[in-house]
Amino acid sequence: MSHIKNPEIELYLSSNNSEKNAEENSIGETYESLEEKVYIIIKNQIIYHEIKPGQRIIDKNVAKQLSVSRSLVRQVFATLAKEEYLVIVPRSGFYVREITEKEVEEIYNIRKILESYATKLAVPRIPKRDIDNLEKTFKKAKKDLDHNEVISFIEADAQLHRLLIDNSGNEYLRKMIDKYNAKFVFFRVADLSRIERAKESYFEHFEIFKAVEEKKEALAAKLMAEHIENAKNIILNNFHNYTFGEK
Repeated sequence: MSHIKNPEIELYLSSNNSEKNAEENSIGETYESLEEKVYIIIKNQIIYHEIKPGQRIIDKNVAKQLSVSRSLVRQVFATLAKEEYLVIVPRSGFYVREITEKEVEEIYNIRKILESYATKLAVPRIPKRDIDNLEKTFKKAKKDLDHNEVISFIEADAQLHRLLIDNSGNEYLRKMIDKYNAKFVFFRVADLSRIERAKESYFEHFEIFKAVEEKKEALAAKLMAEHIENAKNIILNNFHNYTFGEK
């Protein structure tokens, strides 16, 4: 199974990299908000499973790899623990929290309710220029999928969901959806990285897009709920392989 990496992940150095690479990738003098940048790098490593569920993460190693202080790294770890990305094991340290199948099911059930509602709210509000831009994205995705390339479809998937959430007109709803979605980006990308699944999902997304384009809010909301339910079931059926990799 192929993995699509966020570019931010490349800033995080593995423990096997040389000291020279660590120096070349130092972020200590590059960004104004250093703690925020370290937070983003480590969080993305967790979300995209570059650091595996259940794996120990050591502040000393991260500090050396990113050329920052251990105290700063520990502050970031504490924040990620509060957000339930890490867990603290007494007398052992920080570990990446393992996500369970039950969590996936519960979060996708919540996502289905929230995003279908956001879709219903958004359909009448989306500007035509955004619809036109999204149509171009879908056309490119279809052409690439015909050549077994999935990256542009993953971009189309993200753009459609983002467009609907951002145009819902409900800031609290947007924040709730974003809070849950961040924890499951990995599963969405792992799912859509399989070419056959991506082709199947393309038609689900395109049906939603056409309903949005035609201002059929009830239909768009219904199709969104069905799409998320289908995605949930596929992820649960492939949970172990998606989480830990195929054997």
